[in-house]
Amino acid sequence: MPASHMTGCRLRQLLDANAMTLIASLPENSPDLARAAVEGGADVIKVHINVVHHASGTRFGSLEEERERLVAVLEAAGGVPVGIVPRGRPGIDRGDLEPLIEMGFDFVSAYAAHLSAACLTIRGIGKMVALDSFYVLEDAAAMACAGVDVLEASIIPHDGYGGLLTAADVLQYAALARAFGGPVVVPTQRNIRPDDVRALMGAGVRGLMIGAVVAGKDPASFGAATRLYRRVIDEHER
Repeated sequence: MPASHMTGCRLRQLLDANAMTLIASLPENSPDLARAAVEGGADVIKVHINVVHHASGTRFGSLEEERERLVAVLEAAGGVPVGIVPRGRPGIDRGDLEPLIEMGFDFVSAYAAHLSAACLTIRGIGKMVALDSFYVLEDAAAMACAGVDVLEASIIPHDGYGGLLTAADVLQYAALARAFGGPVVVPTQRNIRPDDVRALMGAGVRGLMIGAVVAGKDPASFGAATRLYRRVIDEHER
């Protein structure tokens, strides 16, 4: 069994079990947003530190700056798995992940170019590793044997954020899913509408990660968007 499947990563377990898993990427480390997402039907929560988030325009502080809010989010999630982006630039090492494991995060989420090689073999936390717009398909195939639990297809260039999801995008996601052979998560870099969900499922995408582009930044809009996508996913899974 590959090392990546021995971490007990609940995100990976959900993605393997569900036709489509709904992940809420919070635009702020806010327990109110976390509660709204969970009440709306999110299966998984994702938070951030040490990054300026392009889609939301939010600056997330260091672990120490965000710790109190992160603890509150973990509590508000009520047992729903929570993952974290530890940094938005290269240089993430084992020492960055160890305190996150102690805090109870289920998985780490980062671009492949931002993670040190040593992070791939650390135990106790899952790895959702993102490819960017400069990927080649061979990267996805290699991830399957490199300790990666989940491939995040963050392949849309920044100038394409918020645009219409195209057939070309879906074809790329399908090719990544086929090459990786494990679960692929697509974030809402594009303005992925509820009626796009069926096409993503047909392409073999196993996770949809909604964020500020489609859900806004306040608990009311985030909760409403989560409920809408939850309903559509449930209808397509029947």
